[in-house]
Amino acid sequence: MLVLGWKKYAPAYRKCPCCSFKPAHMVPNDRDCLNMDYKQYWLLTKFLVPLAITTFISDVGEQVLNRGLSSTENATEVLAAFGIAFSLTKFAAGPFEEFKNVALVLVHNKKEAKIGLLTMFLVWVIVLIFALLTAYTDFGYFITHTLYSLDKDVGQDIQTTMLMLCGFPLVQGLIFYLAGYILQMKYTSLVGTASVVDEAVQAGTIFGLLQSNLVNTKPILIPIFAAYIGAITRVSLLSIGLLILRRWKWTPLSSEQQTPHESNLSVLKVLKFWWPLAVVRGVQTISRPIVNLFVARDLNGSDEAIQAIAVLTIVFPIAFASFHWLDDIKSIQPAFLKKTESTFVERKHIRNFDICCVTLGFAVFFSLFWIPGIVVNFYTSTLGVSEEIAEMCVVPLKMFSVFTLIVGWRSHITSWLILHKKTAVVFPSSVIRTIIFFAVLILFPLLGIHGAPLGVAALLFGFIAESLSVQIATSVVEYKMKRSLRLVASSKQYGTATSTTEIETIS
Repeated sequence: MLVLGWKKYAPAYRKCPCCSFKPAHMVPNDRDCLNMDYKQYWLLTKFLVPLAITTFISDVGEQVLNRGLSSTENATEVLAAFGIAFSLTKFAAGPFEEFKNVALVLVHNKKEAKIGLLTMFLVWVIVLIFALLTAYTDFGYFITHTLYSLDKDVGQDIQTTMLMLCGFPLVQGLIFYLAGYILQMKYTSLVGTASVVDEAVQAGTIFGLLQSNLVNTKPILIPIFAAYIGAITRVSLLSIGLLILRRWKWTPLSSEQQTPHESNLSVLKVLKFWWPLAVVRGVQTISRPIVNLFVARDLNGSDEAIQAIAVLTIVFPIAFASFHWLDDIKSIQPAFLKKTESTFVERKHIRNFDICCVTLGFAVFFSLFWIPGIVVNFYTSTLGVSEEIAEMCVVPLKMFSVFTLIVGWRSHITSWLILHKKTAVVFPSSVIRTIIFFAVLILFPLLGIHGAPLGVAALLFGFIAESLSVQIATSVVEYKMKRSLRLVASSKQYGTATSTTEIETIS
């Protein structure tokens, strides 16, 4: 009787997608669960869209810088010089973007914020030394003339441009460092607004300077001035926005509560967290100037080489805009799955959301790059390049259309590693990518592949190798974490195991 009648008094249990098994009175009905899922996906959308717009506009905005050169005299040579110099500068500035993750994950108060800023400044000193060596020593001549096999005038323009852009990485670092603070509060709309204003200021500066005498005397100064003015405007807006949030709302820097790891953060710990991400980012950004280098040397610095570099210079911004915005997926899990915060967002919601973003991006840009006529009309009408150069851009962009799938996958698994501060395991992926990257650049010319398609093929195979490496590292880390949890549970069950050896003996 007791066995058969216990159900009469036991609470009813039911299961729903977001609540698992719980007593029926604690579980909302199916419609409420569906509304809760919508709310969770809306939170993720509201978080990612401003960041995606920021990245997309930044990449497309590089075409605005190119627009300041494409209508000048000797546009091909000037575009090639600026493309090489700006790609080397972007390589130096790339690791500074990872200070966004430093501010997002490690910084919780003013003291830690100062430590992060000090680390950033020390890293920038290295960049400054490199720029001075490039401009005033034979090292710069080696890069421009020996490596790239370019003529003297183009080489001198590259050295001068790199010196003028030496402060750009520090400004970029400040932008992303401030953005990391703001991401902790999930005010991504402020980050997006500052980016839009940045690009608008750049466009206004470009079109204003095109009416000046610089077009005839020193046209390469036009995009340099525009880049600095836009970036400084962006830093100013983010700083003002952060000050307002500190005054009127709670922020990590205005909290009076002391965090448990306040006294533990140091420059060395910041570097330990930052350097693996910085190396990966550096390898990603150095790929672009290396591509230019191998393409130029493969064609022996001829007119075809300059033409191919000019094609890559105008292709890269649009191509990177198609997938670079998916890098912001890395910020989602650290922002929503922190143990110190309680949100309705779970890992499964983030996984489904990331899949939708990758699918949408692939469908849109695959269509744009593969439908005949769109690419050629865009470059001829918007940038004013010749139809011959525009036709040469079609094949590289078609190859870039599959990058969305690879980058989205890599960003999702890297986000989980950043959340758990396991950034060291991503370092091997940069080594593997570099090996595959150089192998393609060396072997594919033997198969008859030259020019811009050669460079894009090297990037493609490098991205695939890197993503596979990160996936393997993530699987290993997740297995070890689950194993540790099982060992801890086993030790609590028996109540006597205190060490790993004892736990293994009991289990």
